[in-house]
Amino acid sequence: MHASGVGKALLAGFPEARVKQILYSKGLQRFTEKTRVDPAELFTELAESRERGWAIDDEERTPGMRCIAAPIYNELGETIAAVSISGPTVRLTSQRLGEFGPLVMRAAEQITSSIGGAAPHRA
Repeated sequence: MHASGVGKALLAGFPEARVKQILYSKGLQRFTEKTRVDPAELFTELAESRERGWAIDDEERTPGMRCIAAPIYNELGETIAAVSISGPTVRLTSQRLGEFGPLVMRAAEQITSSIGGAAPHRA
């Protein structure tokens, strides 16, 4: 989960205690040179993903591939799924993340709404 856009979109929606439980039971396996294996770095990234509304996998699972994912919520505001796009880094450049991220987030919002879900209210 720590090395994929969908996984990080899900983790960002879970309570911190649940994320710690998952991370410490499964570990933070390195898949590429860009995989985050430091829990503090991952928690910082998850906070950024929550703030932004979408998560990124920047060649963390597969070299040359990027992913943008956004959470889908149920009626209780709980993260239950995510929607994502993936592509090669030559097409899904780091400069285009800011263009595609909001589009993926809007798709997730539409799915959330269509199933009667609601995003949680963040303080």
